[in-house]
This record gives sequence, structure tokens and C-alpha cells, in this order.
Amino acid sequence: MNVDPCMFYVPASRADTLLDTVPEHSIALVLDLEDSVPAHAKPTARARLRDIDLTGTDLAGVTVRINSIETPDGLLDIQTILALGGEIGGLPVQTVLVPKVVTGRDVAVYRSLLSGLADPPEIGSIIETVDAVENAFDIAAASSGLCFGPADLVAEMWAPDESYLAHARARLCTAASRYGLPAVDGNSFELWDTDAIRAQCEAAKRCGFTGKAAIHPRQVGPILETFTVDPEELDSYRQTIKDYEADDAGFTVTKDRVVAPPFVLKARRMLALYEGNPRPVR
Repeated sequence: MNVDPCMFYVPASRADTLLDTVPEHSIALVLDLEDSVPAHAKPTARARLRDIDLTGTDLAGVTVRINSIETPDGLLDIQTILALGGEIGGLPVQTVLVPKVVTGRDVAVYRSLLSGLADPPEIGSIIETVDAVENAFDIAAASSGLCFGPADLVAEMWAPDESYLAHARARLCTAASRYGLPAVDGNSFELWDTDAIRAQCEAAKRCGFTGKAAIHPRQVGPILETFTVDPEELDSYRQTIKDYEADDAGFTVTKDRVVAPPFVLKARRMLALYEGNPRPVR
């Protein structure tokens, strides 16, 4: 799964009227068949996937969030993607986001169902249940990326316990980093207060998320400002590795920094994540 700083959700049932509002730069377009589409509109949403035209955009591909295969709609979503040959609007379906996963075995089932496509999509797992939080490492081991679903998680709880939500976020981000995966925070439900959105983004980044979901164009700016990685940052990681490998001592102290094995490992892991290396560095 690409490390996209922003995943922008658009209800597939209204995609043809909403695509003009989607900022194309540095975002992953998510065509949503799940929560943003009411039950009675899901057949229409699937049908719309056949008519969307994305060839005039600068997108390299699309992401689709489907319904759980524990439901009839989830099975129909899978069948639709297969019938379309893994392409929507002239672009490949790069990632399928799957909700309500409980174990890594769930992710394997989705992979198997989509394996017949010429270019099977990656599987992004949404951690949004108490069971998924507990099994986050097992799910991460089978996934291409992890996304957080706090709204559904809170719905399972008697109250939105902040200490437990912090635990869930930390567990997701730790599992994602353990397996070298992107970790995407759930969307904010604040649409107008950009300072509040930015504060939420900064808190998510400190926790270890590599991006955040958006449901409104107003949210995109703060998300990109927070999560976009500058080329200079990647260059600094490369320089750290270069300086370490050039010094026989294996531990270098200058007036600006210390170059030691833990910092070199961090640099290698960050480069592996942002340069598309599918295997984590340890």
C-alpha cells in the first residue's frame, strides 16, 4: 500500500457528482461502498463503478472500501471488482480496504477472492473493533497497510474511553511499524475548524500514523501539511547512512548530531517505507 499522506473518501453512489470536489494532488482516492452509502443505495453505488471516468485525472489508481464479506453486500462488492477486471474508470484498483477484520485469516480470505485478477490489489485492513485491536499484529502480518476506524470502535464501547483509544492507536501504529506498513488515522468529523483538524493531524503523527483519512476538501490541506514527507528529510536519512558507513568507528559524534546504529536503523526503515521497499528493515 502506498504511503499516501491523505486518503480522500467519496461515496461511490455519488462519485459522478462529487469527483469535481476531489483535490487530486498527493491524495489517494477512496471510492466508498461501505459506511457512507446507505443500504438501499449500495446496488446503485456498485453500478456507478462501471460508469466512472477517471482517465482525465492525475491519479495512478484508485482504492475501494468494500463492505465486509460477512454480509451479502460485501460478496457483491467483491464480485463487482472481479467483473470489472480490477479496473475502475480506466484506472487499476490498487488497494481494497476491508472493514471489520478480526484476524489475519480474514485478510487471507480477501486476498484469495481477488487473486484471480491479472494484477491483484493490495489489502488495507481497517482496525475498528475490540477484537481487531487485540489481534493487530496478526492482522498486520497479513496486510498491506492498516487504517484506524475510531467511530466503529467507540460504538462497541459503553463510553469513548480515551485511555483505551490511545492504547488502540498505539497498538495499531506499533503493529504497522513492526511489519513496515503505512498506518492511516481515521477521518476527523470536524469540517470547518482547520486549527482543530491540524491539531488532530499532529497528534496522529506523534502517535506514529503516516497519513490520515479525509471526507471533506477543507480537511486535505492540514493533512498534507502534516504528513507529507519532504525530499530533504529523506536526503537526511540517506546522509546518515552514508556517514555511518564511511566511519570505521561505527559511532560518530559531531557538533550537530550523533550517528549510531539505532539512528541508522531508523533511517533505513524510513527509507524502506517511503521508497516502496515491501520488507521492513530490522
